[in-house]
Amino acid sequence: MMLPAEQQQISSLDEVLRVSPEPYGYFTEQQVHRLLTDDPRDYFAYIKAAFHEIAHDRAAVELPPKQLFEDLPVGIGDFRVMPCVVRREGMVTKTVKVIGTNRQQQVVPDQITVGKAFALHPTDNFISHVFEACLLSSARTGLCASIAAELLAKPRPRCTIIGCGRVGYYAAFYIGACLGAERINFYDLDRARAESAAQALTESLPNLECLALETPYAAEADVIVLATTSPEALCAPADTTASLVISLGADTDNQHELDARWSGEAAIYVDTVDSSRFGDLRAWLNQGLIDTRRMTDFCQLLRGEAVARDNGRKIFVSTGSALFDNLTIAYILAKGVA
Repeated sequence: MMLPAEQQQISSLDEVLRVSPEPYGYFTEQQVHRLLTDDPRDYFAYIKAAFHEIAHDRAAVELPPKQLFEDLPVGIGDFRVMPCVVRREGMVTKTVKVIGTNRQQQVVPDQITVGKAFALHPTDNFISHVFEACLLSSARTGLCASIAAELLAKPRPRCTIIGCGRVGYYAAFYIGACLGAERINFYDLDRARAESAAQALTESLPNLECLALETPYAAEADVIVLATTSPEALCAPADTTASLVISLGADTDNQHELDARWSGEAAIYVDTVDSSRFGDLRAWLNQGLIDTRRMTDFCQLLRGEAVARDNGRKIFVSTGSALFDNLTIAYILAKGVA
């Protein structure tokens, strides 16, 4: 039984601490996947429309550079902090993602991307929603690839995906669902993984022809998508006649997908200029092979202000953008609040 003095003590402490609950919703990987794939054309249209607003100054973006913290020795893992604020008419979306590269996989097996994304309340700034971030990160990267393909590749009926993990699958899914592709080929060093990706996409998009390749450039393609963890460049201009090569996997300084000869043979496009701070583009910048002033980002493309020298061959590079996280989270929240 509590004595009156003890009641008084607790009551006084409560008055001093004045703790209030911070309510939040929680989105699992399965919920994120469902909300981003149930209506892929709707997701595609939402993100593209948001970029139009940003490009034409109808929305304001605060996008600090992504911060990457590497484990030692370099290359065995890292974590990234990725904040972004987007202010649109009647709407503010504040997000931050803390995500890790799980190469050791001692506790979480078979999942190289781990972490959480957070949405903050627009006025009170508490965390209002938590998102498991593996599939969110992969899906938004795949969606980014499909927007790049729409803006930069014509025609685009044939696509080859090199690297058949989550990012490769989502890139194929959104290109197939949103752009009218006729055939998507899959290649992976692990043949079974390529076959699984082709089968999964066939089940999702039965009208699309899907094929697992024995070698990466065995079939003609209009668009090549690289979604690997390769430490060495694996695509040179002579390897393919594709008009557009999309690189999604070289997002640290010890990962590379594009041969340096692309720097002199293709126009360079990025989602945001922050993508030039990592991987192949950073290496080329350090070698004096390219200049950020000759890169074209999405907003410039949508304004018709392309600055890249375009001789018919193009490369598009994304190393992961907090802006795509932010807009994807806004879409998820618009579709269904946890």
